[in-house]
Amino acid sequence: MLRVDFYILTENTLDARLLAVCKLTNKALANGHRVYIQLESEDEGEACDDWLWSYRPESFLAHHRVGDGRFIAAPILIALQTPAESDGVCVNVSMRQPQGLAQFQRLLEVVGNDEASKQAARHRWQHYKQQGFSLEKHDL
Repeated sequence: MLRVDFYILTENTLDARLLAVCKLTNKALANGHRVYIQLESEDEGEACDDWLWSYRPESFLAHHRVGDGRFIAAPILIALQTPAESDGVCVNVSMRQPQGLAQFQRLLEVVGNDEASKQAARHRWQHYKQQGFSLEKHDL
C-alpha cells in the first residue's frame, strides 16, 4: 500500500516550497531512494533546478530536468508530468495528482499555505483515501 505524506507549509512562497522539497529530497536520498519531483510549471522547474544546485554549500543534489537535453539517469528527476523512468519517492509540489502512482514506494505532497493549494490538496487526500492509501499530515 502506498504511503502518502502531506506537508502543510506555514508560508506560500515558492522559496518555502522548494526549501521543503530540498529537505525532503535530501532525506529520501540518504535513505537510498530515487526521487521524482513534480512541479506546476517550467518556471518552477528552473527554480527547483537552482535550489538543488545551491541547497547545501558543500555539495549539490544530483538531478536531471526531464526534457532538458539528453536523458540522464540521475537520482533525482524533475518534470511536469511523471516520466516512465521514475520510481522510489515522488515529491509533488504541483496542484495536480501525479500519474503512475503504482511505480512509487512513497508520495510526499508539499502544500502551500494558500486556499487554492489547500483545496486542491483536500481533493487529492480524498482520492488517495478512496484508493486505500496510508495517509499522514505534517505541519511545517
